[in-house]
Amino acid sequence: MLEGKNLGHPEEFWKYFQAISQIPRCSGKEEQIREYIKNEANRFGFENEIDTAGNLIINIPSSDPDAHLLILQSHMDMVCEKNENVDHDFSQDPLKLKTVEIDSEAWVTAEGTSLGADNGVGLALSLALMEKIYEEELEFDKINLRIIFTVNEEAGLTGALHIDKELIDGDYLINLDCMEAESIIVGSTDCRYSVFNIKIKRDNNTPIDDDFTPVAVSVKGLLGGHSGIDIDKGRANAIKLVVEILKKIDKDIGLYLLSVEGGESFNAIPREASASFYIKEMDLNQLKTLLTQTEKRFKKRYEGFEEDIQITYEELQKNTPKYDVLQKEIQTKILNILYLLPFGPIYWHPQLENLVHTSTNLGTLETRKNKIQIEMYHRSFDQQNILEISMGIDSLLELSNLRYKINEAGEFGVWNPELDTEFLTFSQLIYKTLYGKEPEIRSVHAVLECGIFKNKCPELEIITIGPTIEACHSPDEKLKVNSVEKSWNFLKTLLKEIR
Repeated sequence: MLEGKNLGHPEEFWKYFQAISQIPRCSGKEEQIREYIKNEANRFGFENEIDTAGNLIINIPSSDPDAHLLILQSHMDMVCEKNENVDHDFSQDPLKLKTVEIDSEAWVTAEGTSLGADNGVGLALSLALMEKIYEEELEFDKINLRIIFTVNEEAGLTGALHIDKELIDGDYLINLDCMEAESIIVGSTDCRYSVFNIKIKRDNNTPIDDDFTPVAVSVKGLLGGHSGIDIDKGRANAIKLVVEILKKIDKDIGLYLLSVEGGESFNAIPREASASFYIKEMDLNQLKTLLTQTEKRFKKRYEGFEEDIQITYEELQKNTPKYDVLQKEIQTKILNILYLLPFGPIYWHPQLENLVHTSTNLGTLETRKNKIQIEMYHRSFDQQNILEISMGIDSLLELSNLRYKINEAGEFGVWNPELDTEFLTFSQLIYKTLYGKEPEIRSVHAVLECGIFKNKCPELEIITIGPTIEACHSPDEKLKVNSVEKSWNFLKTLLKEIR
């Protein structure tokens, strides 16, 4: 249990952050967290409504007839990731929060699961603000404040996509989905989510006899992370590593594939993946040697990027496999497709230094009885680049002559940076006044709801701010404690001083 009074100001933030961490809120399952926030709004006497998309809108009007409409926005859902060995049911179990010290800095994290600081910090900041307005500790008499909590941001941005334009047709919007307290975000990418279902055939006539043993090989211990913000950090993709292992085994020893699995979410870099297959019992020692050598090779390749790559091996019971092995020709084609699927940065931004322009993430892989399902997520500041990645994957699948189906969604709108707006200039001035230095003005290689809002209301001036979060979308996700007070002071001063 977190003790808010020991973590700095405002205590209300930590009270609410602890409370929402006890409430299930995976994408598409926001009913309980929405009800909790709505009940708080009712307790404070603030007008609220739930729109047809499931978004919660709270209005706190000003008595000034000339007041500007300022929208404060965050999303209610979180990416639900856990380590494979952790027993946690995201549909009912509370997150187990704890504080840790890293390089003399205090951080809050969760035990074995993602923390949900993305975007739990936005929820907690908004709730703390509401409580302080109710208690008359804060007053913002120059703005009509509208607080919007959207649904399903992490798995399709459907809340933002379906929100009524009139609800966001204001003067200014502050999105609270930033990951760096020293920054103001002014731009983000567009995206496309792709699901590939490839038809497979199994061979029950393959001569698997007592000379063969079923085994499972897994890759574990990877860092994973956000498939946009962390895509340029040189981290490995567990699915790609498992496929590389399988191709090496098939070439040097021979195998009969049963299944290959990996990843937890399309928008997270896979940390774990595994495969099961048959191999001749006489080749088990050679397999163990190959895996040991491969683990050393991977550790050398990713030295400085991944510190804990593990390849594990397990012999299975001979009646363990659920299905028959894949037909050999289909096995070869599937492994080749998976080996060639792109992952990581594709292009770097031509104008903005050290910013990925276009990337793709091979997020999840699942083998079923008659098909293999692959989820990928492409991001870019140029919609044409996203289309070209998708066309390239389609061409690869077409060359395989396998039956497949692609379902895709996305291309919601790029949020192009606007560096000369009055609101950004004002925000920079407030930050410098508070902290004696300029904030970093950045665009991010991530998809924010701001792009959708900007497309709906082109005149809306938008910025994104918030506390410092690292390793989001993974069980290593952590929130920097002292960054909360910094973001809180920035936010409340912005709201108070705006004219």
